[in-house]
Amino acid sequence: MSNQWWSVQLPRIILVTLVAGIIVVACTQEPDLGLDLNDKPPPSFSFSGRTLAASFEILELPLTKPLSKTNPFSFTGETIWKISAPERIKGGKWPSVTYGEIPSGFSQAVPDHGRPPTLVENKLYAARIVGDQDAKTTLFFEIRNGKPVNVTDKFGH
Repeated sequence: MSNQWWSVQLPRIILVTLVAGIIVVACTQEPDLGLDLNDKPPPSFSFSGRTLAASFEILELPLTKPLSKTNPFSFTGETIWKISAPERIKGGKWPSVTYGEIPSGFSQAVPDHGRPPTLVENKLYAARIVGDQDAKTTLFFEIRNGKPVNVTDKFGH
């Protein structure tokens, strides 16, 4: 190959390699938060991940039929319960949280006093842990026959 070919191709090769390296670094830095729901009443949630998180909330959403009509990435609802950690804590270090029970050292922001409303059937709820850099993990659930049921997989995403 001629020196002319290398003089044209080398900057391209360097650029592609640099872009690929930036993408790999960005992906490994991507925040992660995990959220799971138990299937026994009252609903309890467990957390995982390395991203720092400061709050956890339950929202009541408009119930659509079918559920796939609800956009899981852009939805509106009313926050009916919100708790905050005493400091930002990695998702995996959060204690298990039972709806309406405030873990030791945490504070309740919504409602401003008293217990949150009872979760009822025929409503759609979103549980969300909120972390740094706008990282959020949301789980959608309903109450069926008195038990919490994860319906996240019913959304068309």
